[in-house]
Amino acid sequence: RKTVEKASIQYRTFAQLDGEYDLIFNDDGSGEAADLVCFKDIDDSTIGLCLVHCKGAHGGHVSRDIRNFYTVCGQAQKSVAVKHSGINKLYHDLKRRHDIWAREGATRFLKGDMKRLVYFKDKARRAGVKFEMILVQPGASIATVTDDALKLLGTTELYLKKTTQADLRVILSA
Repeated sequence: RKTVEKASIQYRTFAQLDGEYDLIFNDDGSGEAADLVCFKDIDDSTIGLCLVHCKGAHGGHVSRDIRNFYTVCGQAQKSVAVKHSGINKLYHDLKRRHDIWAREGATRFLKGDMKRLVYFKDKARRAGVKFEMILVQPGASIATVTDDALKLLGTTELYLKKTTQADLRVILSA
């Protein structure tokens, strides 16, 4: 599916995050680093890298079901390998996946382009990376999230902080 589905969780998340990042890449699919990979030029010596994991509601509706969190927390924990592998490897992975789409006249860039991605790859040779992870789960509500779900999110946050110094944000339904 090489089109932008404006009703998708990924696109709605992109629309919400658009103003925060300089480049947003749709990496949804097999072998993804995350559903969305976002870069930000923070200052002369720092790149912001944010991996966004989106997961639809279990059963298709907002509920207190902890299963809404298991998959997205697992994806977040697994993706720490992206940070450890470095921006250069991430660049090559994203470029390869984009080139496959480009052969069919499509793009994975929701914001930015290949030139901007090359800029971040080159800057990474001399800059540090401020790493962030965002988990998007519209199947859960801020008002009704359970203690067990909060514990799972807390454990995930601790793991991300300890292994990659990542900050964690969670986006739920209102």
